[in-house]
Amino acid sequence: MDNRKIAGSSDTGLLKIIAFITMTADHVGYLFFPEQIIWRIIGRISFPIFAYCAVLGYIHTRNLKKYFLRLLSFSLVSQIPYTFCFYPESIGLYPGSSLVLDAADAFSIADIQLNIGFTMMLGLWGIFGIDKRKYWHTALALLISFVPNVEYGAYGVIFMLVSYFFIFYEKAMFKSASAISLASPLFKFFISGYIDLQFFAAFAVFPISAKTDSGIKIPRWLNYGFYPAHLCVLGALNFIIK
Repeated sequence: MDNRKIAGSSDTGLLKIIAFITMTADHVGYLFFPEQIIWRIIGRISFPIFAYCAVLGYIHTRNLKKYFLRLLSFSLVSQIPYTFCFYPESIGLYPGSSLVLDAADAFSIADIQLNIGFTMMLGLWGIFGIDKRKYWHTALALLISFVPNVEYGAYGVIFMLVSYFFIFYEKAMFKSASAISLASPLFKFFISGYIDLQFFAAFAVFPISAKTDSGIKIPRWLNYGFYPAHLCVLGALNFIIK
């Protein structure tokens, strides 16, 4: 546990509510209103906020092993609703699909993108390597983040590493979070001429940097349960509608 003063916001209750709302908007837009880009723009700030809160959790936890185990359990439990919501065909849940998985289905499941919990685990693993000066851990976490199945990939892991590195330095925190949020979409723009929506993730620096004190406390069951629960609800609605 690190008792140094945090440069950014410590109001994790408020931050998580913002992240819950914007993430839900993002997923609603993706599933039901793909032609309305505003939903996806709103959702871009959710990952940086969740990632920042995970870094704060690493800094403040009294038992790092239990923290990792909770996140691992969260990731494993969330994978089924995540797949159900975004990749239902691969598990035979759309009309016309077989409910019995064949070899081709098994292969497609192996190719399914992992949920965001695994990305945050990689980021925290990389932070552990920096914190304990066992840098090979950080190198491995970064290497694995380039696997296509990892949601947000290296961008997500690097954002968490940068957040940890500068989290105690106020001016550097704001600038570094902005820079890493912009780096990935700008790189894609120079390579392909395409403006990536992740560009709007840079706006997450405002709630992350705000010195608020809402007093909001998120119960642990809601903290870990909202993500898989909302995926189950949206996945069910998507299945019924389609």
